[in-house]
Amino acid sequence: MDTTKGRYEYRSRGDNFSTRSRPRDSTHSHHPPPASSAASPSTHRDSTKTNRRFGEREQSIRPSPPADGIIESSTRLHLSHRQESTYESDEAPVSPQLRPEKHRGRPPLLTYNWRAEVCRFLNLGIESSDEALYEELQAAEKRLEEADRLTSLGAPPEDLIPRYQTIHRVRCAEGGQHEEFFLEEPFAVNSGPQNFHLRASNRIDNYDLYLERNKDVALVAFKDYRCCGSSRSRSRRLDPIGISDPSTLITNESVSIISAELCSALRDLTDRALGHIPHPEFEVEFEFPSPFLWWFHGRRELEESQQNLDSYGQSQIAVFQQYLDYRFEEEWATVDSLLAKGEISAQYIHYLYVPQTILVRKSEDERPGQQEAYIADSWLSRPDGGRSSGYLIDCKSWSFDGNFQKDSTTVSIGRFPSMKKTFKVTDLALYPISFAENGAEEALRERGKMFWKCRKRNYVCYSEGRDNGIQSMSDPRFMVDIATYKLMHPSDQVAGDFPNDIPKRANKDDLGAKAMSRDEPPARDDFLLCLPKSIPGFNMNKKEWTSLDVSRITAVTWNQEAFNTLVVDEATKKLISALVTTKIDAEKGTDLMSGKGNGLFILLHGGPGTGKTLTAESVAEYSKKPLYRVTCGDIGTKAEEVEKYLEVVMLLGKTWDCVVLLDEADVFLEQRRIFDLQRNALVSVFLRVLEYYDGILILTSNRVGIFDEAFKSRIQLTLRYKTLQEPQRLQIWGNFIARLESLQSSTFTPNHSPSPNATEDLGINVVEIRENLKELAEAELNGREIRNAISTARQLAMFEKSMMGYRHLKLVIEETRKFGEYLVELRKGFTPDEIMKDMGER
Repeated sequence: MDTTKGRYEYRSRGDNFSTRSRPRDSTHSHHPPPASSAASPSTHRDSTKTNRRFGEREQSIRPSPPADGIIESSTRLHLSHRQESTYESDEAPVSPQLRPEKHRGRPPLLTYNWRAEVCRFLNLGIESSDEALYEELQAAEKRLEEADRLTSLGAPPEDLIPRYQTIHRVRCAEGGQHEEFFLEEPFAVNSGPQNFHLRASNRIDNYDLYLERNKDVALVAFKDYRCCGSSRSRSRRLDPIGISDPSTLITNESVSIISAELCSALRDLTDRALGHIPHPEFEVEFEFPSPFLWWFHGRRELEESQQNLDSYGQSQIAVFQQYLDYRFEEEWATVDSLLAKGEISAQYIHYLYVPQTILVRKSEDERPGQQEAYIADSWLSRPDGGRSSGYLIDCKSWSFDGNFQKDSTTVSIGRFPSMKKTFKVTDLALYPISFAENGAEEALRERGKMFWKCRKRNYVCYSEGRDNGIQSMSDPRFMVDIATYKLMHPSDQVAGDFPNDIPKRANKDDLGAKAMSRDEPPARDDFLLCLPKSIPGFNMNKKEWTSLDVSRITAVTWNQEAFNTLVVDEATKKLISALVTTKIDAEKGTDLMSGKGNGLFILLHGGPGTGKTLTAESVAEYSKKPLYRVTCGDIGTKAEEVEKYLEVVMLLGKTWDCVVLLDEADVFLEQRRIFDLQRNALVSVFLRVLEYYDGILILTSNRVGIFDEAFKSRIQLTLRYKTLQEPQRLQIWGNFIARLESLQSSTFTPNHSPSPNATEDLGINVVEIRENLKELAEAELNGREIRNAISTARQLAMFEKSMMGYRHLKLVIEETRKFGEYLVELRKGFTPDEIMKDMGER
């Protein structure tokens, strides 16, 4: 209570405690003595002197009640022990006959012991101190105010003006953690076993009775304090008087809704405005803690929705709003200012995280799209005794094991950059995506769209370590197929090699088959942005499963020109194209036995470097099918291992609709012999696998003369690749130079600045090389040797820090020619083709 605004004015100890006398009821008034009293004026003065003596209170005259209608004159009230009040005239008393007419009927002066009467009224002893009298007067005033309020309790609730009441709740460890309720702020005193104890005035002895007597209280705001046992009180016990701000002793703040009408209004308002933000249930006398983040983050929506409430509901909400404005207006303004600058402090960290918003976790890879994203599922929490790194938040994210599943996890926000100073929100390990750098959200969205495309079988290109967005022919290609992965690794559903990719739990579908069947993903950000950052993929070159960074996955760009640039006859190209595009489906096969004879088998034979492998790769590009390349080293030499491996190859080839390339297949096609049972077993296994394969299989060999007779009837098309002649070499040189020219243009980004991959490569002198193509084609090189010559010349130019030109190519070709001449000399003038023909193998 503010003591300067009541009916009393307390100046200082010993000062006057003054009031104006008011008309009194006749039963509490005193009559003045009659004019014909036997006491003489001198006797009256003596009596007055006696009454003024210090300590002679028992001799004071108790006045008799005055006559009705008589009003006491103004007087001053002293509460000091050393002074008493009297009614006193400015002139000496005279006889009634000599008094002027205007003084007739005036009561005589009397002495009145006000202090004794106040003590009697307050039921205090006469020896009570001024401070005790003052405190009891305050308490009496409070009781009178409550009594006045009780007169309105019979009024209907809607006629009461609702208000909130702050109550200070002190929990003291001494005496069994009992609670005390006060209307005034507590203060510290030197008391108790720890020399630190909290006290307060205006105690509420019965909380329920207090609410019953104050039915206009719609909301109680609790401020909790703890003393005699808490760590805070122990740390302050040496200097309790030095605590000037009682708010530093607060351990918790909360509110309790007392009014059912306020509960109803809050429920109605929050249901309208805060559908996406968790908020209390608003039950009568249910307590919920500050700082009421749900109101802070929904202020705009709440303000707009209040307009839809009726006037009575708005008046109820106004009570809560008044409390919030009084308690949090300054704090919320500070938080708004910090967040507007993209900053926060440890003190206000709980304002940063809002349920149902997207959070991103920092990644060591700073490229956009590398962060992990989560959906906040709770407010920030901190375990008791936790450090700054102990702040946790419940989150949800999406996982995928053939079905999309929503997983729950608890994520730490990491350590604070500073405990005292403000810091950038993005300096935290986990922060809202709204504070992320420009482009981060869009990168996550694009990553999510790519993951959606990979929910079903998808043949993709993977850029390892390049960020210029240009797809290279050297970029490995992967098949993403979760169903096949699970089929090949059934145990990984319990303990997988890719724990971040395939969740270890039972199948569950949180998205639904209908959504999965759509081409477009769900448009909401809480799905696209929160999909996994990696997914298993099968490396088509290494023939192994690995974890792919989804942000590095791109769609395959098919090289349709590769087939057109093949250095083979046009008639041969036409035949290959016809066979590939019109391959008979397995279910429409012409073989009488189901599942037999529906494959397309092509044999490419000829010397090294004549274009056999390139033809197989071009067929895959032309038909837009994955190329599954297998070598003898992959398969093995034992019949059991070969059969098992080939079954897997053929299964994947059929499942993924691949062009299977069995490179250098001589070991499996060689003529069977009676004395070599192991080789015979290999050939038999291979023949049986081919019999039931209905995909495209291309075999290459440079020893066709040793083939077993059984393969001739199983191969539909056989193409021979002769030794390259000068016109063919000229065409190959032109193809490679054109490819280099396109690579040179791709080493520059759109703003024409060199990419990091081109820092040491000064380019190619294409004009000079084209002018000397005829001289280059004269060298008797096969296709692979031409490619190697270009690669070596390029490395030489980079070493010299110059442009690659004809000089570099000529130097490399000269060294290659020397080695070729040596081999011819070693073979006594015979070429490799001549030797193989003589042996009957080519």
